[in-house]
Amino acid sequence: MPRSRSSRSRVTTHRLATTGGPLAGYIRPGYCGHPGFTTAETMVGGTAGLVVFGHFTTEEAKWAADLAGLAGLARLPLGNIAAAAVLLLPVGEAVYAVTWGMGHLLLDYELVEPGFGLRFAARKLNGELRSVTRHALSARVQIDSRSLPGGGDVRAFGLADLGTVASRVIGRAVELGGTGKVVTVRCADSLNIPLSREAGALVRDLEEIEGVLRSPVTDQDLELLSRMLPLGDRDQRRGPLCQRLAGALRGGPEAARLGVAWPWEHASEVAAIDFVTITVPGAPAVRVESLAIEDVCELAGRFPGRDPVEVLRQARVALHDEDGAVSPAIPLLKWIAFEARDGDKLFFFADGRWFTMDAGYGDHVRREAGRILAAPAGLTLIPWDDDWDEETYNKEAVKADGRLVLLDRRKIHTGLHRHGIETCDLLGPDGELIHVKHLRRSGDASYLFAQALVSASALLLDGQARAKFAERVARHSGGTRTAPELPRRIILAIGTPRPLTADSMFTFSQVTLVHLVQQLEAQGITVAVISIPAP
Repeated sequence: MPRSRSSRSRVTTHRLATTGGPLAGYIRPGYCGHPGFTTAETMVGGTAGLVVFGHFTTEEAKWAADLAGLAGLARLPLGNIAAAAVLLLPVGEAVYAVTWGMGHLLLDYELVEPGFGLRFAARKLNGELRSVTRHALSARVQIDSRSLPGGGDVRAFGLADLGTVASRVIGRAVELGGTGKVVTVRCADSLNIPLSREAGALVRDLEEIEGVLRSPVTDQDLELLSRMLPLGDRDQRRGPLCQRLAGALRGGPEAARLGVAWPWEHASEVAAIDFVTITVPGAPAVRVESLAIEDVCELAGRFPGRDPVEVLRQARVALHDEDGAVSPAIPLLKWIAFEARDGDKLFFFADGRWFTMDAGYGDHVRREAGRILAAPAGLTLIPWDDDWDEETYNKEAVKADGRLVLLDRRKIHTGLHRHGIETCDLLGPDGELIHVKHLRRSGDASYLFAQALVSASALLLDGQARAKFAERVARHSGGTRTAPELPRRIILAIGTPRPLTADSMFTFSQVTLVHLVQQLEAQGITVAVISIPAP
């Protein structure tokens, strides 16, 4: 007996920003009125909508010529044809695009709401996830997909860590329409879920989705799915945000929100550099000891007729030690940190990408960073004289406190770290690894965080590094001190004009600090922060 046809079919839905204009304005230019596509106004369950459908066709498949050459044939008459359809329906405060086949390619992606599916997931999934695609903002840049066939919660997928961003989630939720059936839901910028085949019920399904988005998130774990989202390449907010970034680079009123943030995929080179070169096509290279935001703004100012964001996109930074380059040429734009607020949304630019963070999550990050900064370090260091550089400060600190061992600028080279690592600047009286940095602004803190992460990872995982570190400690302490067998405590000693607080730090710096502490504490390493004032 043939199986009865389900009343629902799985489709992909996008939520679009309301423009107030005609529905045809949501379709990419050229497709409405194109001879290969049909555009028609329609009524669906009493709602006026627009349907666009047709075929994408190519006369010859991309691989046909390769096959013809291999087979000794003149030409293979093999083309492609792909069906595409989209139904646009106004629902509540938005317009919904229900797509079939390649229909998503018909949409103007500048009007597609980023993270719509993830917002739905945070409110509707039953807490059991099957697959997650994520990337880490504040560790070495990585994008990975994880699957658990038996399911798991957000913590099983590592989404509880601050600075970890979900971009796609597959989970289970109760079907729309009050059926009580549990179905698989795929959530990203879009939402893939079974919707009704009947016109009136389809509109009610979309209204139910809209109602879900207006409802509060009741599961604190699922709230993690939509707390921080990357902006898509076609997000309409990117243009105005890039204009604000350009204004800051020109020295505008938001210049104080600029900083330099170490690109974390190159964190392993952090302790190996002796100087940095900056190159822009058509201009001589610039050499600096370390990259500062003043260097970046000065470079952008050399090209007054050009967009400073595009100048930094084309510029390249290379890290060097005494033997030569230790990194590839890194786009200068990936070194910039910037944040801007618009209403209750905080946007920040890091690692060459824009992110948005809701106000509640921003408050949570600030509380966590404040807790870390307020924790007692159990150690006091001397004030930082304005005339001292970091090398001088470390030497003076050892003179003032004989319990400290000076290890500044003494690199360890191993088979895993051929360019060398700096394990710490000072060794504390109880085996603390003390990393010292003088900050002109809080956005410069990423270098210090990267140094601490690389050092701890090397001493935990590289036996050769531990042996050489022990030898160095014994030699530079005159045989009076021994190195800890494994790092157990790290102190970040930061010279600042005023005490370091969560409110004085960039949001990006807060996220990276909290994420660093989470990573190290998971390895049994505690972290404390000391603000070193001026005299």
